[in-house]
Amino acid sequence: MTNGGNPQQVLSRRNGFHRLDGRDAQADNVAAARALSETIKTTLGPKGLDKLLVSSDGTIVVTNDGASIVDRMEIVHPAAKSIVEVAAQQDSQVGDGTTSAIVLAGELLEEAESLLEKGLHQTTIARGYTLAAERARDTLDERTIPVAPDDRSRLRTVARTAITGKWDREASDFLAEKTVAAVRAIERDGTVDLKRITRTAIPGSSYYDSELVEGLVIDMESSSTTPVSPEPGLPDVFEDATVALVDDQLTIETATGQGAVTLESPEDVRDLREYEQEVYERYVDRITDAGADVVFCQKSIDDMVRYLLAKAGILAVERTRQDELEKIGRATGASPVGTVDDLRATDTGLARRVERRDLGPTEVAIVDGGPGVDQVSLLLRGGTQQVADETKRVVDGCFHVLSRAIEDGAVVPGGGAMEIHLARDLREYAANVPGREQLAVEAFADALEVIPRTLAASAGLDPIDAIVELRARHHDGDHAAGLRLEEESGRIGDVVEGGILEPRAVTERAIASAAEAANVIVRVDEVVAVTREEGEHEHEHEHEHGPGGVVESTEGYPWAVGHSMGH
Repeated sequence: MTNGGNPQQVLSRRNGFHRLDGRDAQADNVAAARALSETIKTTLGPKGLDKLLVSSDGTIVVTNDGASIVDRMEIVHPAAKSIVEVAAQQDSQVGDGTTSAIVLAGELLEEAESLLEKGLHQTTIARGYTLAAERARDTLDERTIPVAPDDRSRLRTVARTAITGKWDREASDFLAEKTVAAVRAIERDGTVDLKRITRTAIPGSSYYDSELVEGLVIDMESSSTTPVSPEPGLPDVFEDATVALVDDQLTIETATGQGAVTLESPEDVRDLREYEQEVYERYVDRITDAGADVVFCQKSIDDMVRYLLAKAGILAVERTRQDELEKIGRATGASPVGTVDDLRATDTGLARRVERRDLGPTEVAIVDGGPGVDQVSLLLRGGTQQVADETKRVVDGCFHVLSRAIEDGAVVPGGGAMEIHLARDLREYAANVPGREQLAVEAFADALEVIPRTLAASAGLDPIDAIVELRARHHDGDHAAGLRLEEESGRIGDVVEGGILEPRAVTERAIASAAEAANVIVRVDEVVAVTREEGEHEHEHEHEHGPGGVVESTEGYPWAVGHSMGH
């Protein structure tokens, strides 16, 4: 294989670096991207398979979530790392579509390799891919379906689409209902602040025991929060509880740098005890005068204060994290005060219920603020810690797609229907694209069909037959035709009617991410592995010029990826 008369491969070991250029560099990058794509391709869709991930310390994770898989994989190839970084942005921005972005990027690079073999230049391919991605975005806008923040039915279909493949239909419906209720509880004027949702995963029960709390659930094991009242008669549940928040400690203050108190007579001991008793009683009086039933303290509480509060029938909770203190305030309407002396009745809030509960080996504190609060929690259960954590991960994905669906007010058909429609539109659009970019646009259209093709293959359908039928249905004007794989028979049908919808932002971002990753890699015609000598100085903009290219400082990374200066 040659590249315009250049040597097939240039591999230099001079000056502590290795170079691989020409078509071999391109083939190496494409092979790495394809290997990553093939690794996670089988997890795509409701019938996707799981991956068993085993870490060096023996930790085992079973998942079919693309983001979780690539996050745990040790990837060293720079091209594969580039795709992972783009996919990570996809996950952080829209919370779903990571697998689709990686699979599509791998397919785009395979199409690009074929175009390179035909003689197209890298920049021509990149320009064509950019045109195709822009056209796909515009076409996507034309096919969106509006969704209102109060459309619970449609939001449930969006959540269920995100969950499908992780659990069975009954479990998907259950979790979809919980996630929609949580998001709807904190939605304000079409905006969803996910920081107002807390997820706590606790093993030891079925995930059907998961519950939504209009307030805060605090895991005592993972939090420093500790209930300290020793009075055995104190109840575990406080109904219609008045809540006080103290962003300080309930202890005797000591002078800075003073580690001990010297007592020279029995009178000194008596005076010290009287002073401490006065301080402790003042603390308790402030809290009782404010009408508090429960007090959350950000720092520690002395034993005597604990005893006096318990005697007064007040539940005291110490070492509450700052973020938890703020969430309790949002759940109850209470305002944290700097010191207990500043506490007034106007600073307290009201909770419908404050409860201490043992869930297996884990103790939790539940602060239920009642309807209309600005803080909600999902208490997620599972038979094992792994199942509980996986449930939490699935729910997190649901929260992201629901928030995007609400804020954008638009969803699109899923099940590969949108990709088939976009591919058909791009083929028509390509006829009007001048120059060789037309071939790249057509290749982009072919690559898009990897999504429905993979969905069909993972469900045991013939992917060729599925693509042929989908193309025919869309040609006849059935733009909602897609793969309804959640049904036992698995067939092609109207995915909108079947409730297979996803936020427009997920599909739009997946296509943009894949195009971005493919363009970055396809423009690379040289890969340089740098090995620094011991004691070599690193500079942020240090360059070493070699024949045919530039080697840039990689700030500790073992690879440098650059463009040849000869073009």
